[in-house]
Amino acid sequence: MRRMIRFTILLSAFLLLLGWVSNASAKGALMDSSTKVKIKVIHVGDAGSFTGDAASPCMEIFNSAQVAVDEWNAKGGIHGVKIKHIMGDDALDPAQAINVAHKFVADKLMYGVIGPPMSHIAQATMKIYGSANLACITTAASKPNLTEQGYKHFFRVNARNDSHGWNCALFIKNYLKAKKVAVLNEKVAYCENMAKETIKGLKKLGIKNIMQETIVAGAKDYSSVLTKVKAYNPDVLFFIATAAPDQAIGVRQAKELGIKATFLGTEGARDKKDFIEASEGAAEGAYVYHFAPDIYSIPAAANYVKKFEKKYGTISGFGPPAYEAMNIMLSAISKAAADGKITRKEVVQELHKVKNYKGILGFPITFNAKGDLEGGATYFFKVVGKDFKQVAVMTGK
Repeated sequence: MRRMIRFTILLSAFLLLLGWVSNASAKGALMDSSTKVKIKVIHVGDAGSFTGDAASPCMEIFNSAQVAVDEWNAKGGIHGVKIKHIMGDDALDPAQAINVAHKFVADKLMYGVIGPPMSHIAQATMKIYGSANLACITTAASKPNLTEQGYKHFFRVNARNDSHGWNCALFIKNYLKAKKVAVLNEKVAYCENMAKETIKGLKKLGIKNIMQETIVAGAKDYSSVLTKVKAYNPDVLFFIATAAPDQAIGVRQAKELGIKATFLGTEGARDKKDFIEASEGAAEGAYVYHFAPDIYSIPAAANYVKKFEKKYGTISGFGPPAYEAMNIMLSAISKAAADGKITRKEVVQELHKVKNYKGILGFPITFNAKGDLEGGATYFFKVVGKDFKQVAVMTGK
């Protein structure tokens, strides 16, 4: 009897030890079931324009995503495996973006990408990421057809241009009370599409007096086209450019030429340094639209704001969606790896299950079958002094 009891005790101890050893060896390591690669660190890429005219908002995107990564790593990472956040700089150049995409795809430890935030860059890299089942969550790319091409890997936490364009038309008519509008846009995917959607909306609302001209990114001088705008004498000048420095030049030269129209800038202009400060006072009273709300008014975002500002400085508005996107991505990776094994395809599948995710943006995030955000809004800000004041939220009504 004593022998039996002793044997039972020893067996139990052995099984407990075996379980402990098994758990200890499993902790800090996962297996990719498609490549049979042992994963001791999880890579998540961040594709954006970290040098050049869009560097300021893109660095805010990267740093905000890093805040999320740091929080996850502080809690042990994903099932004991640490997360490494890797920058991929496209410098706003589609050719360079393709190189970044190939590099990320070739990385066998890469399970998700935040970005790209620019529509023409997202378009240039769509097939590369899609063919490799590498999940991408953009924080800003808004051209509608990005999610109309049959790819399953691409998701957005921002609304599309067909929503933004209609909302901008509503804002121009109902808030700015315009009857005559000038639209200037760059010849790139996002800008051309945004101009098209807004003009379509304006016409639907009964505004027929519309002037449209194209501008060149980085031109440094828009006086020739702005002289035409002055002769047209519109109520609103909608300046659709990708980066804030171009919009700062636009609003400053418009004021120098004596154009009385209300200036409306796009999402890229929501940058305190590169738009408000760079305009040398000319941006005062100007409006911009954006894909993200005033983060300071959302209680759930207070902890993120505190951490970001302590380490990186002020927030213009591009960062909060990236913090949200990274948390959603890491949650999907964690669920995909719950059984100790993971594939990129499983991460994509988990992202398609995202419903009513409540984070810091003040609204729940749900991805539809195409990967688009359901129920997204457009936020409008006015330049007041050295900051942006949210003045309206448009939801298509």
